[in-house]
Amino acid sequence: MNKKNTLKKIKALALNIDHNIAFKGKSKGNKHLMRVVRVAEFLAQKTGADQFITTAGAFLHDTALPSGNDYNYLQNKKIVKRLLKTFHLNQNELDSIAECVASHEGTVKPKTLEAKIVHDADVLEKAGLLGIIRHTWKLTNSGKINHNMVKDEDVKKVLDHIVWRSKRLQTPMAKKIQKYVTVSIDRRRAKVIVSLTAGMAFKGIITEKIAVAIRKHLTKQQNKKLKEQLSLSYFSRFK
Repeated sequence: MNKKNTLKKIKALALNIDHNIAFKGKSKGNKHLMRVVRVAEFLAQKTGADQFITTAGAFLHDTALPSGNDYNYLQNKKIVKRLLKTFHLNQNELDSIAECVASHEGTVKPKTLEAKIVHDADVLEKAGLLGIIRHTWKLTNSGKINHNMVKDEDVKKVLDHIVWRSKRLQTPMAKKIQKYVTVSIDRRRAKVIVSLTAGMAFKGIITEKIAVAIRKHLTKQQNKKLKEQLSLSYFSRFK
């Protein structure tokens, strides 16, 4: 098996699902998947994890989204194994990649180092201000937030989810990064951001464009951290 070519095919499959199938194509063009892959590869280098399994798992981590529920561990495994049925993977590779996908939402503890890394890479997308944008986007397009009338309880739901996920980080390096990118934000400003994000998310505006639109509502420090999250420039601080 040529792993490089296999990863190219996996990337194409994952991007098609993320951009054209999940959320009825509303998230087309967003950079979430590529950021998760880059963070996962960065963490894999720091921990000595298998790069092929980590990268494949990171690309495929959201492949259960079209099902409407990517929190179901066993269902996630079945979905990704079905998608990879025609790929020339041995059983160990298939099982290892499936574990990365199945446990990425933190509903169960990841069983392998590679799965822990994919989980943590996804959590870092749900940290700080980027996390507020991304989770609001997901809840809005899952019908769990009314974009026309964002309530205080909706804001609490978003912020609580970010805290919940951060507590499940598995690797020391990811915990350090999460601590760095996290910025304090008061509830009033958080509600403004959630409200603006929900309205734009409903229209299918992607994360990166929403981030630009909310800049004027952020402090200088908050803008700095959000920019670092989007560009992953914080890598240089953790060499």
